[in-house]
Amino acid sequence: MKLHSLLRTLLASALLAVPVGAQVLERVVAKVNGDIVTLTEFQARQVAAAQAARVTEERLEAFLRDNNARILQEAVDELLIIQRGAELGYRYPTEYVDQIIEDIKKENGIESDEQMAEQLRREGLALSDLRRNITRSILRNQVLSREVQQKITIDEDELRAAYEQRKATEFSQAARVHLHEILVTGDDAAARAAELVARARAGEDFAELAREHSRSASRSAGGDLGVLERGDLNAELARVAFALEAGGVSDAFASGDGYRVLKVSEAVAAQTAPYEEVKPKLQQELQQQRFAAAYDTFIQKLRETALVDVRVREVPLEVAMPATAPELVAPAAPAAGTPPATTERSFAVPEVEGVTTTPQARPEKVAPPPRESAPAAPVPSPTPSASPSPTPER
Repeated sequence: MKLHSLLRTLLASALLAVPVGAQVLERVVAKVNGDIVTLTEFQARQVAAAQAARVTEERLEAFLRDNNARILQEAVDELLIIQRGAELGYRYPTEYVDQIIEDIKKENGIESDEQMAEQLRREGLALSDLRRNITRSILRNQVLSREVQQKITIDEDELRAAYEQRKATEFSQAARVHLHEILVTGDDAAARAAELVARARAGEDFAELAREHSRSASRSAGGDLGVLERGDLNAELARVAFALEAGGVSDAFASGDGYRVLKVSEAVAAQTAPYEEVKPKLQQELQQQRFAAAYDTFIQKLRETALVDVRVREVPLEVAMPATAPELVAPAAPAAGTPPATTERSFAVPEVEGVTTTPQARPEKVAPPPRESAPAAPVPSPTPSASPSPTPER
């Protein structure tokens, strides 16, 4: 992933956390094994999801109505993954995060820490938010690599079987020709068609001959029928067309109510992509399919042993979307700890499977624990240009 794409994701995910040490009069949406998702964080997730889906203002309410339950479940699941990383003892050296930030600055033409801090400030963020979410992103990916990715195996026999199963439909291309025609009708049609064959073979422009002499519906297009496969033509036309080489002009032959002359301007033989050529595509697709299934199993196990308490029944159906594009590369959004302006309309969040729901009549005063309470959005593990990926300290 390019660094500017990484920064966009990390900055967006930074909006999902209350800064360390902050004391915020805030409403708690859910508690997950003691960690929390605040209403501010949840609204930031709503903004990020709507931006990712390119939702227009008029579609925002319907989008949130359809997706609030999913957004809440993702918030819970990401906390569970971060907590699993803490159980495994993963930590990353400060200098590794420093190197990633330096690469981000270089990619975005930022020359100093002061400029970086100022740019982040315009987005309502602090450098500590960025550092925290870089670490979270690495941690999340490390957990998924160990707990999910490394347990997926795909052998050569499976890949070859998938290739054979899909070879005829996906990896093979039928023979095709770019076909042109002239249809001659009326008296002496056979003789006049034969004369046109001779003129075309002598080098006269076939399209001009078609426009002048053809009586087919393709006349205005210079007789151009487009690129066709054998199955697109009747048996007689296919027999003649696919016997011609590129540039070839057929003899005149009886066809329908007259005589036809065909020309093939381009001919492509039937071909099948070899196994080695499509193997990477097959491997990636099978990997994605198995990862999705393995991830579902993994996250379900975490859910089964988790203590999850959804604390509110209603969340806003409207959130404050950024009015203008950000100057850096991350979507603009309200600063962490400052709830976006919303209307009074709200939507009951559907029950999340396996969690309990308790009412909350008034806001809670939230002081996040030392370990961060909101996970970063999923991104591929970043690789700084100047330093190798560290091995997690255990």
